[in-house]
Amino acid sequence: MKNSFVLLLSLICSSVAFAQLDSLRVYTLKELASANPDSVFSISLAREKLTEVPPILAKFSQLRILDLGKNKLTELPSFIGDFKYIEVLDLSKNELSIFPNEICRLNKLKILIINRNTFDQIPECFGYCSKLENIDLWEVPIAHFPQSMDQLKALKVIEIQGVKYGPSFQEALKKRLPWVDIHFDSPCDCME
Repeated sequence: MKNSFVLLLSLICSSVAFAQLDSLRVYTLKELASANPDSVFSISLAREKLTEVPPILAKFSQLRILDLGKNKLTELPSFIGDFKYIEVLDLSKNELSIFPNEICRLNKLKILIINRNTFDQIPECFGYCSKLENIDLWEVPIAHFPQSMDQLKALKVIEIQGVKYGPSFQEALKKRLPWVDIHFDSPCDCME
């Protein structure tokens, strides 16, 4: 489990800063009880069948990487927004029907993996994630991207495959974010 998350980061990240993140020790849920909160920078709680984020996580304020993917989370606790150093957040394959506003407070966030959830809107506050470089929204049926995304000048890649968007929707988003490499499926007449 830990190795697959590190491998995923290796594939996504190519910069020197992310290479340093790859070398961090990844802690599991069982290891958190005895870990020193000031020395834990990477936690993977993937595939733990969690329906809520364990409160013990709030103690780990130095986190750079948090993997909560492949659980059954429907919301995030407010303390997630207090992780002021977090750069990589994986919330993939959960049951998030509303985009968690707590993410908007993560102003050092560079990679957000939030694919295979069911929300269909991203809030305006998303523009506060000014360091965001990569967002994976694969199979997330986003009907509207907020104007605040136009402020995300560090953004390099948006993965929104798995949802059929029409040609005018695709062209409009590309025109709004010309500096971003947007990965769409082939257009159809589905979501205009």
